[in-house]
Amino acid sequence: MKVAAQIQKGFTLIELMIVVAIIGILAAVALPAYNDYTTRAQVSEAIELMGGLKQPLASFAYETKAWPTKLVPTSAAVGPTATELTATTVGKYSTLKDTIDGTFPIGKMTATMTSGQADTKTVFMETADGGNTWSCNGGTVEMKFRPVACK
Repeated sequence: MKVAAQIQKGFTLIELMIVVAIIGILAAVALPAYNDYTTRAQVSEAIELMGGLKQPLASFAYETKAWPTKLVPTSAAVGPTATELTATTVGKYSTLKDTIDGTFPIGKMTATMTSGQADTKTVFMETADGGNTWSCNGGTVEMKFRPVACK
């Protein structure tokens, strides 16, 4: 009697189901983390918009002993007056408030998120010494979405 050797071709159903289950578990863990990382990137845009204003605000304030009355967008048709400052105030995911809150040397810039998980939440950049040092710990954006420098 001759016994034919049976050669396995392809994967069994159980092997395929195990692979699909592993991929499902990895996706369930990865998607929330991905959403957090994209929101953190969006919040970082707001911090960068305000960060770009730190030096111009400090210079303006030390020359005039006051904060500018308004931040004029760079895209505005009319340039700034003597009490205003030109600034980039709108990003893809955030918008800066067009005034600086407080009385020199204490001041606060405010950015409002316009999309993502942090939509409508705010982040502040504050100074108590006329712009020499800034802190970005305030606002309603959760700490897990803030850049490391703001935690």
